[in-house]
Amino acid sequence: MLQPIVFGLNYQTANFELRNRLAFANEEIPGVLKRLVNSGVVKEVILLSTCNRTELFFLAKDVDFVINSLCDMRSICPNSIRKHSYVHQGEGCAHHLFRVISGLESMVLGETEIVAQIKQAMEFSRQNNTLGSNLSGLFQMALAVEKDVRNHSAINNVAISMGHAVVNCVEKYLPALPNRKVLFVGAGQMMQQIAPHFNYLDLDTKMLVNRTVVKAQPLATKIGAELESLSNLAAVINDYATVVVCCASNVPLIDALMLKQNIEQQVSKLIIDLSMPLVISKGLQKYTNFTLLTVDDIAKLVDVGLEKRKLAAVEAEGIIAGKLADYHMWLRKRGLAPLIKKLLDQSEQIRQESLLLAEKQLLNGVDAPEVLKQLSVQLVNRLLHNPLVNITAADGRLQDDMLELVANLYSLEI
Repeated sequence: MLQPIVFGLNYQTANFELRNRLAFANEEIPGVLKRLVNSGVVKEVILLSTCNRTELFFLAKDVDFVINSLCDMRSICPNSIRKHSYVHQGEGCAHHLFRVISGLESMVLGETEIVAQIKQAMEFSRQNNTLGSNLSGLFQMALAVEKDVRNHSAINNVAISMGHAVVNCVEKYLPALPNRKVLFVGAGQMMQQIAPHFNYLDLDTKMLVNRTVVKAQPLATKIGAELESLSNLAAVINDYATVVVCCASNVPLIDALMLKQNIEQQVSKLIIDLSMPLVISKGLQKYTNFTLLTVDDIAKLVDVGLEKRKLAAVEAEGIIAGKLADYHMWLRKRGLAPLIKKLLDQSEQIRQESLLLAEKQLLNGVDAPEVLKQLSVQLVNRLLHNPLVNITAADGRLQDDMLELVANLYSLEI
């Protein structure tokens, strides 16, 4: 039976530039999933692509083929990425996933945004028919592990969310900015968790910009922000000293041309791009009046309660270790499933053939008691025929082991 495998890289193994190259926007993920499954090599696959990591969970015999295919989609040489990536199989894959979903592998230790991101990755796979029973079972178990970790360890009490970290960062820069106006670009899951934290800041104005205005309305209402279409971003962005971006795009959305007014007037501006890939143009880095921050920069500013979170992480790891035993048992049961099915199918075939013979005997006038007697004898003989023949034909130690196994299976004393 194929075991689950994860190939990936994260903030611990790869720098921001490399992670950015191997990141996939939401609209790209269905194409990636279908390409891998249509290859005939990959049986099931889930792609998790966030600002901290790109990880591919899959079932396949040829691991190198999968890695090479993913790298080929981004024109990256597989050899150049291997030392910055990792591969875990079987229980190693499960252990890694359990740590990731519990926030133990996050840049901000213990953060909870990863749970929604994993659920979204599962949904993408489900919608594109690349989520089978193996990965579905593993990920459902991971969700249960995350709940146990949150409920039975201190990680939840000391964790700092990414939203909290971003707000702390903005609060630090606000005094040096020309106004206290914040513009949010994007209304996806990450932004839905980050933006509400800004309700605790004393701000002048908040505006939310999104491709689909209707979808962004609930978030805009929740944070008390004005709402505007992404198509009008250029018309409003220069009025806001703080811009928080978290959206999916294959091309830069914010560049020097869009910020021409701020550049000419030398207006100080804080731009936080939490997208992966980035949606702010690299060319903006040369303007000294702009402070450009990525998710890596935000994480460096988070140090409150770090030691407490590390202690809580040790406690959480103990819970995960216990859950791995459950996963091992689940895997063993799944491994038995094909054999059990074949045994049931064979027994059912014998039952059907014996029943058909009995029905013919009844039609030919044989007495019912005699038919039932012959049916019962035939069922016993046919069901036990192969086991008895194989035990009799076995030699020495093998025969002793088979006898002991049969005795245990049927609760017999020998």
